[in-house]
Amino acid sequence: MKLLSSALSPFAARVRIAIYARSLPVEITPSNMWLPSGQKSPEYLAINPLGKVPTLVLDDGTALPESDTIVEFLADAFPKAGLRPANPQDAARGRLIARAFELYVMTPGWGVLFSQLNPQARDEAALDGAMTKMDEGLRCLNLFMTDDAYAVGDGITTADCALVPFLFFQGLLVQTCGKDDLLAKHGKVAGYLGRMQQDPVMQRVLAEMREGLASSRLSFLLPQGEKGQS
Repeated sequence: MKLLSSALSPFAARVRIAIYARSLPVEITPSNMWLPSGQKSPEYLAINPLGKVPTLVLDDGTALPESDTIVEFLADAFPKAGLRPANPQDAARGRLIARAFELYVMTPGWGVLFSQLNPQARDEAALDGAMTKMDEGLRCLNLFMTDDAYAVGDGITTADCALVPFLFFQGLLVQTCGKDDLLAKHGKVAGYLGRMQQDPVMQRVLAEMREGLASSRLSFLLPQGEKGQS
């Protein structure tokens, strides 16, 4: 199997976490999605007409897009790897955590954040509205979190894949929009992210994301000291 990936994408990072954490036999290679003109390459669109990363190419040549679907597939394809908790209640809580973040934090907020990155054309009312919705979503997520070392239990699972790269990327978006850290009021989520940033697998993936951002047109999202690094 081969993962067509992009270093800076939190969606591709979600899958790389699963692969690294459990040493899964998946080759990781650049997607080559973009042409020099900025258009999406016909070759990539022929594999994944959605035109997004990542894409998992299976051994029979079948292309599987969408990061959540890919991680769930890997959990099913390698059941002994431990990407999904064996306890049904823990597995359900892992799915709940991932779903709550996607529906109640990302969905109401990220589109607005991306549209408000330019300070010269910023709509503060729209930005504040999105921040309020994201804050409410994080409040709910905080209730579902525990003080476990990881999102569910004592090792990386699909829930961690669904949270860490997105919380990291979201922090960059919020900072670039000139707003305060959203996690400051949500202690369990903030504590969780702090613990995850000490995990070697997460450190590897977050470093890849920073390096990818530093060499991309989104390098302005990084703190000043990290810009221009590769």
